[in-house]
Amino acid sequence: MHKVFLFFLIMMSASCSLNHGKPVATLEYSSVAELRSTGLYQVYFTSDVDVLQLFKSKIGEGLVCALEDDLDFAESHHIKRSGFGLVESVPGELSLRYRANVIFSESANGKGGENYLEGETLAPLLRKRDFISCVFRVHTTTYKTYFSKVMRIPTKELLKAVVKQ
Repeated sequence: MHKVFLFFLIMMSASCSLNHGKPVATLEYSSVAELRSTGLYQVYFTSDVDVLQLFKSKIGEGLVCALEDDLDFAESHHIKRSGFGLVESVPGELSLRYRANVIFSESANGKGGENYLEGETLAPLLRKRDFISCVFRVHTTTYKTYFSKVMRIPTKELLKAVVKQ
């Protein structure tokens, strides 16, 4: 009987992650600039939560952006046209100011690869929209994936950085 109970307990705990109980961050867009014609776009934003200190143990974290209407930011879901960037704290007057170095890409149809989007390949996608949506996402080994609230980046601002030569 003890073996059955132990087996049941292990099965129950192995199939679920714990709720992290962390506050959901509200991100506010500040500015964007291209990093020295590299195709890397530095997105600056502030947060009402210290997003880099939420978890001690992390598998991955970063800013994830959707270039189209697919707003499923789960790690298991692949967004066809998206951006991803590692986030770092920006020293200065604002204590919760961050920068994400974002690279935009598009899945190659049926080939399993990706094409990087910058300049004249990225601009037409941005011109179709008023904004793109981004979230800060953190994966851990123990807890459910953490997502901030959606932050909107005005495409007018991003286009200035993209077409700047």
